[in-house]
Amino acid sequence: MIHPLFQNFLDSTEEYKACEIYWEQLVNDIAQSLGQSGEWLRWIPRTYADGTPLDADGNPIFDGWSKRLDLAFRIIQHRVTSNEVEISAWLKSYEEEYTDLPRNELVINLSLSQESAQLTESLLHLWMVPTTTTGEIHSFILELPTYE
Repeated sequence: MIHPLFQNFLDSTEEYKACEIYWEQLVNDIAQSLGQSGEWLRWIPRTYADGTPLDADGNPIFDGWSKRLDLAFRIIQHRVTSNEVEISAWLKSYEEEYTDLPRNELVINLSLSQESAQLTESLLHLWMVPTTTTGEIHSFILELPTYE
């Protein structure tokens, strides 16, 4: 049994914003613990070129990029669909010719519960440590609970 958080985030503008703040605080706490305060900036556009806001659909609900480390992450959040922990993650790399993109990105796809939040916090912390290898990230990802 899981303990869902922000269950109505896709139906309520206020709850969506509260959920974004939740992720921002979590990332800021991790960054501060690693001496990286202010380093992980949002990098995925929230508006179209004409300024029209993109749909608040949870993709992504939050993101960050440390240009110093040339690492980024994005968190994709969807509705809770079961009583099990729903989380998956993968690594994505961008070619060096794309200088406006991070070299490596961690993508986390989840429904938000206390349990998936704890796993995400651990995964993000590991990702944000400069000495972490991609092998260590892959090992962590392989240990995540699987869901259908």
